[in-house]
Amino acid sequence: MEDLEEMQIIPLNGRYEFEVRKDGFLNTAGYGGPKKRGSWSIDIRNGEQEFFATIFRAAHHYYYNNIKGLRRPPNNGVLKTQLKLRAVFETNSDTNGSHCAACRFFGINSAIRIYNPTRNTMDLYGTIIHELAHASHWNMDRSGYNGADDYVVESWARGVQWELTRMVYSGYQPPYFNEYTGVVQDMIDGISGVDQVSGYSIRQIEDALDGQDNWNGWRINIKNKHTNGTENNLEALFNIWK
Repeated sequence: MEDLEEMQIIPLNGRYEFEVRKDGFLNTAGYGGPKKRGSWSIDIRNGEQEFFATIFRAAHHYYYNNIKGLRRPPNNGVLKTQLKLRAVFETNSDTNGSHCAACRFFGINSAIRIYNPTRNTMDLYGTIIHELAHASHWNMDRSGYNGADDYVVESWARGVQWELTRMVYSGYQPPYFNEYTGVVQDMIDGISGVDQVSGYSIRQIEDALDGQDNWNGWRINIKNKHTNGTENNLEALFNIWK
């Protein structure tokens, strides 16, 4: 930054659609700079500021960059509230992140919370994309999302996590376990599990998710909506993962 005559705060909420918050009810994440003139260089690695910046980068990606045709998370606007993402700078042994759609009420609380800041930047980025995928899913089909099978909700978010994070970190591979399955990756590239399905796009899989709240309904809708040479193997694939 140049010609800084007064104390400067660099806000990380510099986009209309979302805001990054830190601990404290309404505290916006930012950085208090020095009182100086001329250029200012700062190393934010391995600390709170890198944590804030990683959340900002992932949210900016999902809202403004190429996401392969996927639907965006909830928009800000008239009778709508800006999405808040809270950077919780503490260890949480139960979860790396959480999404609470109801917490967007009046735009006061944070719908998304991100924990465990000491993880590597790539994994943090993946977690943020995962939680934003939940927000986008809810925005697309609120009733379906609210009543959906955990396998549907978490497998979808895990698939988006894999697809978008590897656009920034090539070779990225999230872990798959329990309801966090690799069924989406398998439908796209056929590598993450033992299957014979490939060639679907992430947008095709999302379109088939709309209106579906259970595992078999999602599978059937994928087959009914999209022609694919490997579609007869979908049932076996879904059975592998659940």
